[in-house]
Amino acid sequence: MPLLGPKEQEIVRERLSSLNRDVEMVLFTDSSTLIAPGKEPCLYCKETKQLLEELAALSDKLHLVVYDLATPDGQEMAKAYRVEAAPTLILREKGSEAINLRYRGIPAGYEFASLLEDLEMLGRDGHGLPENVVQELNGLPEEVRLQVFVTPTCPYCPQAVRTAHRLAYASPKVWGEMIEANEFPELSNRYHIHGVPDTIINEGKERVLGAQPLSQFLQAIRKAVGVQA
Repeated sequence: MPLLGPKEQEIVRERLSSLNRDVEMVLFTDSSTLIAPGKEPCLYCKETKQLLEELAALSDKLHLVVYDLATPDGQEMAKAYRVEAAPTLILREKGSEAINLRYRGIPAGYEFASLLEDLEMLGRDGHGLPENVVQELNGLPEEVRLQVFVTPTCPYCPQAVRTAHRLAYASPKVWGEMIEANEFPELSNRYHIHGVPDTIINEGKERVLGAQPLSQFLQAIRKAVGVQA
């Protein structure tokens, strides 16, 4: 049974029809049923793959590549792409080697809107950030990792995900990752996630609670890497 009904397909097809750049969707899934210490089962790998297949069928500008962590090739590619768990989705312009704009967990519920906005950003709109912000990001003394914890029922989460992904698209120094908190409880517990959106910066050096404006994210990034405003 399709995850997107006929009406949803029509709406999405219309939105994707204006893309003028090709977008690559790189999905890491895991078909293994083995449970090991420290390894959480992939709850929605099958559904995530199906959702992306349905999206790719709605636009010739979308290209889906799938790797399975249960295979040697998938494990090798996961190391190269710095993927730690499944499902992980990496979005980028086709032909790009960028791996810093990603989703960990199924982009369902309100996060489906984040996914569509990202596809439009990569395939048409661009990040829209001022040049001085881009220069500041590129000049950061170290890599910055923004992990945005969300749930599918949170209406404020897409704004935080959108900000992190815009920053990641603007600069290779920034990694923006949506993390579905319920799918990765061990990671959520590690960072004491009690409400969403909650953005963890560089393994907890700083955090941004709520759907804050871009200026708050930039301020937290500066603090995390020890840069004076």
